[in-house]
Amino acid sequence: MAGSSGRGRRKNADGEEGEGCCAATLDTLAHPCCCGGVGAQAAMLLAVLRPSLVTGGHGPDPAAPPPGGRVAAAMYRSVRHYRVTVSPTRPACCPYIPSCSTYAVQALHRHGALRGGRLILGRLLRCRPGAAVRRNFRDPVPPGRG
Repeated sequence: MAGSSGRGRRKNADGEEGEGCCAATLDTLAHPCCCGGVGAQAAMLLAVLRPSLVTGGHGPDPAAPPPGGRVAAAMYRSVRHYRVTVSPTRPACCPYIPSCSTYAVQALHRHGALRGGRLILGRLLRCRPGAAVRRNFRDPVPPGRG
């Protein structure tokens, strides 16, 4: 179970706090727990190819409303699908505040598909404990222009 800090820290059998499930991984996106891994990639692909399968029954995300553009909306639906169906089945271990999925919906809402997608990709590439420590575990979405 993750600690109350929400940063992916966990207590081991000796009661010492550690990095949780992310500590033993290399700095890759392939780990199945951190920021979604393969499950998030599959959810995004599914939402882009068959958006009707992932939109039913769930309202807008509380982190940000759906963006206006068609491509950004498809990307938003994929992240929303991940947040509703995949994320609750996995232990919380994203080292950042806000989590990577919250960052993604906020970036798509504020910046659209192109710039938001670049911001999301950069965030996923730096989603590892070492990078989070250098940023003091905080990495908010930059404000929108205009």
